[in-house]
Amino acid sequence: MILSALLVSFMSVLLLGVIMNAAYTHTSLGYDLLKINTASTQSANAVTSVVTYFRGLDTLGEVTILFLSIFGIGIGIERSDKMKTILGYDSTLLKIGTKVLFPLIVLFGLYIIAHGHLSPGGGFQGGVIIASGFLLMFLAYGDAYDLDHKVLSLFEALSGAGFVLVGILAALAGGLFLGNTLPLGVLGKLFSAGILPIIYIFVGLKVAAEITVLVEYFIRTQDARDA
Repeated sequence: MILSALLVSFMSVLLLGVIMNAAYTHTSLGYDLLKINTASTQSANAVTSVVTYFRGLDTLGEVTILFLSIFGIGIGIERSDKMKTILGYDSTLLKIGTKVLFPLIVLFGLYIIAHGHLSPGGGFQGGVIIASGFLLMFLAYGDAYDLDHKVLSLFEALSGAGFVLVGILAALAGGLFLGNTLPLGVLGKLFSAGILPIIYIFVGLKVAAEITVLVEYFIRTQDARDA
């Protein structure tokens, strides 16, 4: 155990030394990508440009795969009318904490989505954060928490359609599907990067809705099996 810890520490220090002494060349792919990003998107987070602009069609495919996966899980899961309180206990402390934390978690998730073009984060990360807030609600209130599936389905459908619609409108306006046709703004400002923030908003809402449904399926199915 001690030998393994020493080996990991040695490799970490060695890797850190290599990174700190690595020469940054102006012929690297990263350098070229940053130049293109500055000229074409004005996004302070180059990763966002890659995910939603340079490979936006791939991102659309990933969101579609996520939807199909959850749809398949939903079909395959057996439902039961015999439901008990989730986790089999009723915690007053958890309920009180959830009332305080839930709006803050959702707000934080929305912040991560809205600032995905400025800092690490974005639609996928923010969507999962929002879904974690609903997970907390399920754990605190069990069957007493009734999730409105009509609203959830509406968010999921509109966000997916919005993603595709943005791509189509961009193609009609500039000739490229998911092309950046809006003003780029100023690098580092909230209203910048063209259509990238809009795409991430749709991605975030879609991920949040689908992960929330998936979490509910798993929790309620497990609870039914324990009944």
